[in-house]
Amino acid sequence: MRRRTLALIAAGAVIVVALVVGVVTAGAQGPSSLPSITVSQLLQNVATKAQGTTAISGDIAWTNGLFGGASSLLSLSGNQTPAGLSSLLTGGSGRVWAQGGKVRLESQGQNGDFVAVAAGATIWTWDSMTTTATRYALPAATGGTSLPAPSPETGLDPATAVERLIQKLAPHATLTLGAPATVAGRQTYTLTLTPTSPVTSFGSLAVAIDGQRWVPLRLQVFAKGDGSPVLSAGFKTVSFGPISNSLFTFTPPSGATVVHRNVSRGQSLAGTAGKAAGKTAGASAGSDVRHRPLTLAQARSQAPYLLTPSSTPAGIEFRGAFVTPTKAVSGLTPGGSLTAGQSRALAALAEHPTAVLDYGSGFGTVLVIESRTTAAQDAQIQQQLGQLTTIGKTAVNGGPATKLQTPLGSALTFRQGDVRVVVVGLVPWSDLTQIAGSLR
Repeated sequence: MRRRTLALIAAGAVIVVALVVGVVTAGAQGPSSLPSITVSQLLQNVATKAQGTTAISGDIAWTNGLFGGASSLLSLSGNQTPAGLSSLLTGGSGRVWAQGGKVRLESQGQNGDFVAVAAGATIWTWDSMTTTATRYALPAATGGTSLPAPSPETGLDPATAVERLIQKLAPHATLTLGAPATVAGRQTYTLTLTPTSPVTSFGSLAVAIDGQRWVPLRLQVFAKGDGSPVLSAGFKTVSFGPISNSLFTFTPPSGATVVHRNVSRGQSLAGTAGKAAGKTAGASAGSDVRHRPLTLAQARSQAPYLLTPSSTPAGIEFRGAFVTPTKAVSGLTPGGSLTAGQSRALAALAEHPTAVLDYGSGFGTVLVIESRTTAAQDAQIQQQLGQLTTIGKTAVNGGPATKLQTPLGSALTFRQGDVRVVVVGLVPWSDLTQIAGSLR
């Protein structure tokens, strides 16, 4: 199984694409020695042949135009982001090695160098600017957490699985094969995902897949109407030869500051909330009932403070609501490296249910998330938001608001009365502000 880990990681991006979108069958075009194939054939090859690649390494480069000139990563802990890691926001270069479930990444940027080594239950990071090495101890796997392997009785052959996914999920996006490209000196097929939603600001995702190894070598994300990628990451040189295990060990340099942190296996907020909400909605009535959206009237009966927009853009209609009861988060045990501020914010969240209003569909979905708050609780939230260096300030209904605005999508949060509101979606900024400004 360990021999397959790398191939699964490498093919993951492409398989996820197949799991969330539909497909338009098209042959690869353009001058290339690669044979012409269809999208379905490409996905089948990725699913069945990529596992033959057990090691991959090479020089990589990436660009990130999401946050303009931002020089720090988002941080909810109030701590400064490692200077070397901050190059991920603006672009950089480096080298990666992966083999047998182990990964080593070295990046070089204008703010210093960063190294990450993941092997087994341990992750080391190194920041050259602060000369700090951090060791993260991951929790050991426990029974019932691993995914079961498909059996002959329940598994589907790749061709059937791909076609079923195509038929079921086609409304969200299309997949096409564009002209072959040369990436890191190797011929690749270009698989492009294009959302079908007319309102999304997400333009397309292009993945260059090696025509012989069937692993992704480059990924590019485009905003709608922009021919230059907003996000891009890929190999400049690549090798599939065996890698020395010594590369996956890390020893802090002499004189380095060494920090040890334990990562808790506590339940995630989203996962716990989802399970609790499902059980509350009707655990005895089956999964369809548990996950059935609520009407606005039903949601308001569980969250009386609920605000609803009086105006929404065309194509972004109401689809349903969900309410997470307080018990979904009240049982969470803060652990790991949570700061005191994060623990207080979690405790504040547990005091009131959270309502989520779902508008639009597919890549044009907009979520309106609401929870009742007090002045003291909101002050804690504002303090946390103040640590985010990639956000800006704006106003909603005459009151202060905080925004995270990118070419692909945006988020907006503000307090209206005693309700903290978050509006987020992969849609134009004007659509978000129209919804936020009409909340009553």
